[in-house]
Amino acid sequence: MTQAQNRFIILKKMKYSESDLILHAISTQGEKLSFMARGALKSKKRFGGGVLEPTHFVSLTYKQSAEEGKLHVLQEATLINDFAGLRTDYDRLELALHILECVSKVSQEGDRHSEFLFNLLGHTLRALETAQDPLIVKMHFYLKFLLQQGVVDAEPWMAPFLKTNMADSNQLVSYRQTVDDELKNVEQMVRHYIVNATL
Repeated sequence: MTQAQNRFIILKKMKYSESDLILHAISTQGEKLSFMARGALKSKKRFGGGVLEPTHFVSLTYKQSAEEGKLHVLQEATLINDFAGLRTDYDRLELALHILECVSKVSQEGDRHSEFLFNLLGHTLRALETAQDPLIVKMHFYLKFLLQQGVVDAEPWMAPFLKTNMADSNQLVSYRQTVDDELKNVEQMVRHYIVNATL
């Protein structure tokens, strides 16, 4: 096993045993990797302070698995950004976790050319921290996500959302009626797509 280091956003964590965790994370290149964090639930020195939480942007040092599909062994984790604003209310955090799920379903091991997916996720989490209206961020993310994935063709009503950077989501508050009119249909498209993306 060779040692590697990279920056990731943690997508999911699962308890594996009394002291171990399995993590899924997306790299800055857009590649999804899976890690075994041995002793993570007991080691305050290597993984202390709740660093290994979904939504956290972290620097990870790990031993690379020689075989594709096998877990990499996590050695050390350093927190870069915990997106603390996401935890100010339940609805905001729930939406952030849903967005992680969408990205997790379409990201793949071995795909090192999907920086746009990592960037979309990072910018969305940052926008959601300070969003005046989280539902606008939800629609904003959905449309950019579906367009990037080649699922939809841009329609005229989508233009303000597609032209606006995620960081500027608060500028879209005047389009709340569009969100009310279209969100249900767009949400159904996203759910259908991510279910079929994993088949």
